[in-house]
Amino acid sequence: MKKKQFLILIGILFMILALIISSTKLIIDIEWFQEVGYIKVYLTKMLAVLKLMGPLFLSCFVLIYLLSKSILISIEKEFKSESLFKLRKAVLVFNIIISFIISINASVKYWYNILLFTNSNLFNYKDPIFNIDASFYIFKLPLIDIIYNFFKDILFIALIITIGIYVFISLKKYAINKNYMKFSQHLKEFKEILGKQAATLVSMLIFLIGIGYILKSFYILYSNNGGSFGASFTDINITLNFYKVIIIVSIISSIIAFIMLRRNKFKPLIFFTGIILFLIIIQPLIYNIVYKFFVKPNEIEYESPYISYNIDATNEGFNINNIEEKDFDPGMDLNSTKIKNNKQIISNLKVNSPGPVLNFYNQVQEIRSYYKFLDIDTDRYIIDGKYTQVFLAPREIETSAIDNWQSNHMVYTHGYGVVMSKVNKVTDEGQPDFLMKNLPTENLTNIYLKNPRIYFGEVTNDYAIVNTSSGELDFPKENGDTNYKYDDKGGIKLSLFNRILFSLREQNFKILFSGNITNESKILINRNILERVKKIAPFLEYDEDPYMVINEGKLYWVIDGYTTANNFPYSQPYGGINYIRNSFKVVIDASSGETNYYIVDEKDPIVLGYSKIFRGLFKNKEEIPSGLQSHFKYPKKIFDIQSNVLSTYHIKDPKEFFTLEDVWEVSSNSSDAKESLNNNEGLYLVTQLPGEKNEEMVLFNYFNMKSKKNMISMLGARMDGENYGKLVLFKFSPEKTIYGPYLFRNQILQDPYISQEISLWEGKGSKVEYGETVILPIENSLIYMLPIYLKADVEKTIPEMKRIILSDGKKIVMEENLNKALESLFNYKEKIINENTINEEQRETSIEIQDLYNKAIESQTKGNWAEYGEYIKKLGEAIEKLNK
Repeated sequence: MKKKQFLILIGILFMILALIISSTKLIIDIEWFQEVGYIKVYLTKMLAVLKLMGPLFLSCFVLIYLLSKSILISIEKEFKSESLFKLRKAVLVFNIIISFIISINASVKYWYNILLFTNSNLFNYKDPIFNIDASFYIFKLPLIDIIYNFFKDILFIALIITIGIYVFISLKKYAINKNYMKFSQHLKEFKEILGKQAATLVSMLIFLIGIGYILKSFYILYSNNGGSFGASFTDINITLNFYKVIIIVSIISSIIAFIMLRRNKFKPLIFFTGIILFLIIIQPLIYNIVYKFFVKPNEIEYESPYISYNIDATNEGFNINNIEEKDFDPGMDLNSTKIKNNKQIISNLKVNSPGPVLNFYNQVQEIRSYYKFLDIDTDRYIIDGKYTQVFLAPREIETSAIDNWQSNHMVYTHGYGVVMSKVNKVTDEGQPDFLMKNLPTENLTNIYLKNPRIYFGEVTNDYAIVNTSSGELDFPKENGDTNYKYDDKGGIKLSLFNRILFSLREQNFKILFSGNITNESKILINRNILERVKKIAPFLEYDEDPYMVINEGKLYWVIDGYTTANNFPYSQPYGGINYIRNSFKVVIDASSGETNYYIVDEKDPIVLGYSKIFRGLFKNKEEIPSGLQSHFKYPKKIFDIQSNVLSTYHIKDPKEFFTLEDVWEVSSNSSDAKESLNNNEGLYLVTQLPGEKNEEMVLFNYFNMKSKKNMISMLGARMDGENYGKLVLFKFSPEKTIYGPYLFRNQILQDPYISQEISLWEGKGSKVEYGETVILPIENSLIYMLPIYLKADVEKTIPEMKRIILSDGKKIVMEENLNKALESLFNYKEKIINENTINEEQRETSIEIQDLYNKAIESQTKGNWAEYGEYIKKLGEAIEKLNK
C-alpha cells in the first residue's frame, strides 16, 4: 500500500512539474508585459479569442444541429429505436467536438481580422467604380471573404455527408437485397430519405455562387489585364456585366432549385446549372473577342480613364500625391560669389562616407573584442551653435564568443557610449574628426550625455542579470576595469519563484543556485530592440535599421514603423504592397528598455484602427519629447519605395503613361566609380533648399531617364520641424544634359589627370575606394562632390580620405581637401571649414542655443506660437552673441 501511495505521489509531482514547465512561458510573458507596461496589449488577443469562441461555437453548433436533426428525422425509419438513440448521442458528441475545434481555430486565426473589421476607419478615398471607401477593401472585404469561404466549405461538406449517409443506407440494403442497385430505385429512395436536405443544401450552394460573384466583382479592381493595374475597359464592360448576370441567375436558380427539388423535380436544377456553367465558360471567350477586335486597335482611347484611376490610386497609396514640384534649370555659372553667399551649404558638404567611417570606428574605437559597432547613422545636432551633420555609432556589447556563463550574463552586461564625428571634416591624415570617442566617453561637444550605457541594442541577444554581487564591467582601463551597478528601472525582480521560472525557461539551473544573485538582482530579457518591439506588437511592421539619438543625457533607439496593405483599390503593387505609411515611431531607452510607441501620421486609418484595438499601445504626437522629435528622420525604406514608384508614376497623362516613354530610374550611387548597376538608396544631406531660409537635413534620390543617363530630377524628403515628411521634386529640362551620379563618375574616369593618379595609387599597392556622390543645388546651379579613400591592399587596414573631387558640371578638379578644391575650381580662397576652437563662454552660449532650439520645436509642436516666437527671438540673440 505504501509503495502504491509513493508511486501516486511521484506521479502527482511529475504532473505538477509538467504543468509548471508548460506554464513557464506564459507566466514570464505576463510578468514581462507587466514590467514594460503593455499587459493590456498582451491580453487583447487572449480576451478577443475568448470573446469570439462563444458566439462562434454557438453558431457552428446550431448550424450542425439543424442539419443533423433534419437528416436524422429523414432516416429514423431505417434504424431501430435503440440504434437511433445511440446515433443521436454520437452525433451530439460529434457536433460538440467539431464546433469546439472550429471555434478555437477560427478565433485564433481570425481574431485580428474581426477586430480590424469592427474598428475600421475611413480613408476618405473612394474607388472610382463602385464609389466605396478604401476602408471596405482593406478592413472588411478580407473578413467577408473568409466568412463566405467558411460557409461554402461547411455546406459542401454537409452535402458530401448527406450523400455519404445515403450511400451507407444503400449499401446496407444492398447487403440484404442484391436487386436493390437499380438506378430508379436509388433515385426514389434518395428522394424519400434525404431529398429535402439535399435540395436545401444544393439551393444554398447555388445561392453562394451568386454571393461569390458579388465578391469577385470587388476583386476585379485588382485585375492586371489592361494597360495598367486595376480593372480595365474590358473588365468593367464585359467581365463585370457577366458577373452581374451570373449573380442574378444564381439567386433565381437557388430559389427555383429549392422549390423544385422539394417536389422531386430535378430538371430545373439541371437547366439553371447549365446556364451558369455556360456563362462561366463563355465569359473569357467574349472577353478575348472584344479585347482583340474592338479594344486593342484603339487601346489608348479605351483604357485612358482606367489608367487615370490607376495613377490616382497609386499616388494615393504610396503617399506621393502631394509632392511639391519645382522646375529647376541649372546653369553652368557657379562662381566664387555664389560660393561665398552659400557658405552654409558648402561647409556641410558630406566629405565622409558611412562605409569607410564604420570601418575606421571598428578598427580604432572598439577598444576590446567584445565591443562592436554594428551600424553607423547620420543625424544632426546643434554643436557650438551651428547646425551640424554627424555620424554616430553606438558601441554595443557582443558576448557570443564568451563561453563563461557568469561573465556572459552578469559581468559583460552592457555596451558603453557612442562614437561621433563630423561628416564635413577629416583630420590631416584623412580620418574622421571625432566629436565623441574613447572609454570613458571624451565629449568634445556641448551635447549633454550623462548615462552612456547600452543594455538594449541591436546585438544584445541574451539575457543579463544585474545588481549581483559579482559586479558589472562598466568600461575597461589600462590599470583595471571599472565596475558599475545597474541604476535604472528596467528588469524583472529575481525572487525565488522567478529564479525557478527562468531556470526552467533557460534550462540552466545556475540562475537558481548562483550565489551572486541577491535580493536586489533583476533579469533583463528581450534586450534585442527589434525582437523586443516585435514581441510587444507582432502585428506591426518595423524598419530593420534602428538609429540612436542622444537626448537629455541619455541614449535612445528610434525604430521607424510602417502600416501597409496589399489591397488598396486600383493601386499598383510594389514589393507585395500597394499602400504604405510611416505612421509611427518607437523610442527605446537604451538603459532601462522603456519602450514607447508614438503615432506620427495621425491621418493614417490603419494605425488609428490599431490604436482603437490595442488601447494604451500608442501615444499621441504631442507627447513626443521635443529633443527626440528634432532628431526623427524620414526613413530610407519608405523613401526608396516612393522613389521607385515615382519613377513611373510621375507621369500624370494616361496616354503618356500607356506608352511609358518618360519613365525614370533612380540613379546609381555606388561606392565604385566603375560600377554601373543601380544602388538606389537615398542619401541624407544637410543643405539649404532653393527658396528656403534655413539649413535642414534632407534625404535625396537622383533620377535619370531610363533610356539615358542624364539626370532628369532630384527628389528630397524633408524632416525638420513642421516640414517632416514633405517631399519636394526638382525637375530638370529633358532637353539639357545634366550630369547625374553615373555621368559624373564617367567624367571622373575620363579625366586624364584623375585617372592617371588613380592608376598610380593602384599600381603602388593601394586600394582606391569611392565615397558617396553628393549633388546639391546652389541657387540656380549644381555642385558635385565625391571623396576618394585610399588603403593598403591588405586585410584590416584603415581607409583614409585622401582626395576630394569637385565639379560644377563642366570643369572637374581633384585636391587634398575641400578648401583646396574650392580654390582650384572657383578661385575661392576663404577657408570654408573653420579649424578654430571655441572658448568656454562660447561653449556655454552653444549649450544655451541647443536648449532654446529644443524648446522652440516643442512650442511649435504644441501650436503655442506666442511662446515659439519668444524662443526664436532669444535664439537669435544667442546666435548673435556667439557670432560676436
